[in-house]
Order: sequence, then C-alpha cells, then structure tokens
Amino acid sequence: MDNSGKSQVLIPRYLCELEQEANIHVNNEGLSPVEISWEKGFVSNIKSIKEGRNLINKILFPRFVESHAHFDKSFSWMNYPNLQSNYENALSVNLEEHVTRTANTVLKRAEKSLNLAIKNGYRAIRTHIDTYNFQDQEIWPKLFHLQKKYSEFLSLQFVSLAQIDFWGTNEGDLFAKNFKLNNGILGGVLVPPFDRPRIIKNLSDMLLLAKKYKLEVDLHIDESSVEPGSGMKILLNTIEKLNSNVKVTCSHSSSLLLLKDNELTKLADKMLKKNITVIALPLTNFWLLNRQEKNTISRPVAPIKQLQKAFIDVSIGSDNVQDPWYPFGNFDPFYLMSHAMPMLQLNPWDRLSLSAIFNSPSRLLNLNWDGVVKKGCPADFVIVEGNCWGDIFSGNIKRKIIIKGNCYKK
Repeated sequence: MDNSGKSQVLIPRYLCELEQEANIHVNNEGLSPVEISWEKGFVSNIKSIKEGRNLINKILFPRFVESHAHFDKSFSWMNYPNLQSNYENALSVNLEEHVTRTANTVLKRAEKSLNLAIKNGYRAIRTHIDTYNFQDQEIWPKLFHLQKKYSEFLSLQFVSLAQIDFWGTNEGDLFAKNFKLNNGILGGVLVPPFDRPRIIKNLSDMLLLAKKYKLEVDLHIDESSVEPGSGMKILLNTIEKLNSNVKVTCSHSSSLLLLKDNELTKLADKMLKKNITVIALPLTNFWLLNRQEKNTISRPVAPIKQLQKAFIDVSIGSDNVQDPWYPFGNFDPFYLMSHAMPMLQLNPWDRLSLSAIFNSPSRLLNLNWDGVVKKGCPADFVIVEGNCWGDIFSGNIKRKIIIKGNCYKK
C-alpha cells in the first residue's frame, strides 16, 4: 500500500506551519496555497506556492477530533422520538430507551457511529456511555473490544456517564479501578435544581475517587437556562475545599452565558486557576434549552469568546446524533462547523475559532498531534473540493480522507 503522495491545496493559515514563514501568501479568507508532500505516512515537505495559486480548488484540513459524543444513544430517535423537543422530555424518553437497551443494541449504534465518523473525517472521539450497574458487565468489554478493533483508524476515549452518587459507592470504586486499566474517564451530571449539601458530598466523593485512581473527570454541567453558573460555582468551591488537582472538563456550561459580564469574568478567572477546560455543545443546547412561546430567542450556550479571552481552553463538540436529545446530525465535522460557526458568530478565518474545532479538542484528548499541519506530522487529512469557506459551508461537500498517507475507502 503506497502511503506517499503530493498535492497542491489551500489550507487555513492557522492550521499549518511552514519553515519559510516570511514568504507565505494568505488570501483574505485566511487560506494559504501550499504544496504538501508525504512519505511513509508522514508529511515530508510543505511549502508556499505562488504560481497557479488562483487555480487551486482543494482545501486541506487535519482530520477532526470530536470532543463529546454519545454512541450508546445515537440513531435511536426513530424508536424513541422526543417530539416536545425540550430537555425534560428528552430525559424522560432517554429513560424509556434504557428499559429496552441491550449490549448488542449499544454495540450496533457505536459501530455505525464509528464507521460514519471515520468516513466523514474524524481521527479521534470522546464518547460518553450511560452507566448502570446491571449493564456494566456486559456492555463495557464489548466496547473496549470495539476500541481496539478501530484503533488503526481512530482513537476512541470513553467516559462512564453515571449518576454522581454512584462514584461514592463500593460498586463505583470497583468500576473506577477497572476503568483505569482502559484509560477511562469518570462522568456525571451537575444540573440545577439540586440539593446543595448532597451534591457537594457526591461531587467530593467523585473527585476523591478520581484522585485515588488518577482518572480524569468530564461533567455535564449547567446544561440549563436557570440558576446561571450554579453548578460551576459548586464545583470550584469543592475543588478548592479538597485542594484537588484532578483534571476536570466541563461539558455544556451553557448557563454561564446568562451571567452578567463582571460575574462571568470573576468566575472565568477562578476556572482558569483550577485548570478547568470547557466543551461547548451548541447544537443540542440551541435545540433543547429555554423553549418559550415568546417573541424572543434566548439560547444558553457556553460563552466561547469570553472564556477564550480569559485563556480557558474551549472545544466545540457535536454531542447527540439522531436521539431524543437532538434529532439531526450524522457524525460529520462539516455539519458541525457549518451550523455552529454561524450561530455562534465565529469567523472561520480567525485563529481562536479554528482552535476550538481542531487544536483544543486535540489537547483535551491528550493526542500526540495537535492538528497543526507541518513537516513530520501524520499524513492524516481531509481534502475537500473548493476554494473558499462558502464551499465548505455549502452542505455539498466532496471529500477525500487520507489516513497515514493512504486514501481511505469503504
């Protein structure tokens, strides 16, 4: 199999690094014409080109990283629709789905999700899996087998999404101990309204357990339009009280948008000091939260720009795909980009906008490659027909997937 090649392409300037930086041409949309070569699965040369640059009709991206998915629920909408399309009913329908869920059902959904993700251009995914005692023994070994089966094409991380009080039980301790063997991450939900003393105890137990087994934590937090930032405030106070240095990712963080500017600034400063990272999930949040019969639209979603300004690492993820929480999507990174960037007013030619899609998720998943295309990096690309961002967001994408220097076909 020939894992070498060469191509003349446009590439976002902030996603590439050239040895001759001074001579790089960048057009008004932040795209640079380059000639890129790769040998034995790695980039051997990348240089700026001048002649014929206006004739180039291909745009190259590093393969994408999905920071937040739910393989166990994906493609369940047809059997478990949430026609009220709100958070409360999504939770209710989700519980109905769990009654009939089997390990084989979850496995089929996960495998379908993986095949689509690879075909569409992902190289790594972090997925949350709902965790209940009676399912653990049967589901997890099969998921870990799937992780190994697809490792040639994609890096897969698992978050065990359980009720937070589970992590304070003997069963939770045993699960975490075994989960460590597969580099798993502890998950939970911290959304108001809640019993403050109880949630502080449960959260403390979870953080202490994560410290015990040197595990990360990824929380669904403040996915709400009420009590802005209340979950984040409890988390930060608990971390301070325990003097915890456990790595914590805060998925959603939606209601932070509803804080006053000075409140958000103070809270973001505390988040930075505790090394909190954030995953914004605009598609699900815009679909589910704060539905009202008023002549106004207020959609809570993590305040990406404000958090980035405070030097907090923010990733943008897809979240749910065709399930009770969100009825659309198909594990396509261009679907995410073309919807999330306009709704969040993120310019695709800005460095921080691209960082939230490419670089921050790579750091979050602790991958060996940060997604910057340069000499010596993996030849893992998505090459799309087009010469401007309008072509990328058109919804009519023709792409070629390059994995380790070879064209992926399936």
